Amino acid sequence: MVEPFAPGILSKEALDARLDALLKEYEIVAPVNRRGQAHFSKIIEISEIEWGYSSSVIPPSKVIYQAEQLLMRFVNQDGSYLVVEQHPPSRQRILLGVHPCDIHGILVLERTLVGRWQDSWYAGERKRSLIIGLNCQNPGPDCFCSSFGTGPFYAPWMGQGPPEGCDLFMTELMSGYLIETFTEAGRRLLEGSELTKPTDSDLVEKDERHKKTLDQFTKHLNTDGLDALLNRHLEHPVWERVGEDRCLSCTNCTMVCPTCYCYDIVDRAQLDLKTILRWRRWDSCQDQHFAEVHFGNFRPSRKARLRQFVCHKLSYWMEQYGCYGCVGCGRCIHWCPTGIDLTEIAAEIRREEIRL
Repeated sequence: MVEPFAPGILSKEALDARLDALLKEYEIVAPVNRRGQAHFSKIIEISEIEWGYSSSVIPPSKVIYQAEQLLMRFVNQDGSYLVVEQHPPSRQRILLGVHPCDIHGILVLERTLVGRWQDSWYAGERKRSLIIGLNCQNPGPDCFCSSFGTGPFYAPWMGQGPPEGCDLFMTELMSGYLIETFTEAGRRLLEGSELTKPTDSDLVEKDERHKKTLDQFTKHLNTDGLDALLNRHLEHPVWERVGEDRCLSCTNCTMVCPTCYCYDIVDRAQLDLKTILRWRRWDSCQDQHFAEVHFGNFRPSRKARLRQFVCHKLSYWMEQYGCYGCVGCGRCIHWCPTGIDLTEIAAEIRREEIRL
């Protein structure tokens, strides 16, 4: 594991001044308040940043892995088509204020997209993205990252840790921001800034803030042997009851999940038929047509689709990638219109197994 640079304290005024200077050089995407919800959006001014947010609607991983991506153009030239491949922009981007659960979400997503096989589009977008993390001190009622160890403060988890996930990391303290730098690129972002050495009281305050934040969590998930537990109960009645009686197959859960990666390829012809555009767009295992193949649909029921989502996050990923596919951000719970909660599903299965 890469050793970080020595930490330093940067005053709030100095941080604003440095970020203001970086805006002239980089595209900065940060949490901003839009109609009472935090969204990761490109900012024009530092004053737009919502530092104390709990969770954003769409995770920052999907700033990198966009909802819809133009891959190539097919242009008709004298009866034959010229293939023009699209490429990611080259300008560097800063993802600012990313919470620990979402940094771990990016690292989990990358086990698929830049693991054994590399998705060149994702790799290009990730290469141009610098990440500045922010320890979370305001968890929401649906957050349960503390159960996994993916938050609220940043720490190694299941073989991945701070140096791999971000360039800089910040913790808000009374004296300013404690800055931990993990890469040379992160160090360059601080050039010209006056950092002071953190005092013992600063480090004690960081630990106290961590403990105070942990006490705020109201939702928890017992992860002990969770993957095996779910594998033993693939026909548990909870799948039928919750899937068929409550799930709407609206796909909200997958659209806001930081680790979902399924996509579809769509070709769109322009009206003059001279140009065809090939797009990649997000798809969802919760959509009724997702599992349709030439002989039929191998997940025709909402029960089967709900079970696929929950088990993929809490069980199947362990065998595939050696980690959970869930980082406890709670978005799938928060944005489910009927209040389906995967922590309650897992807890019900565990309680019943204990009784038996």
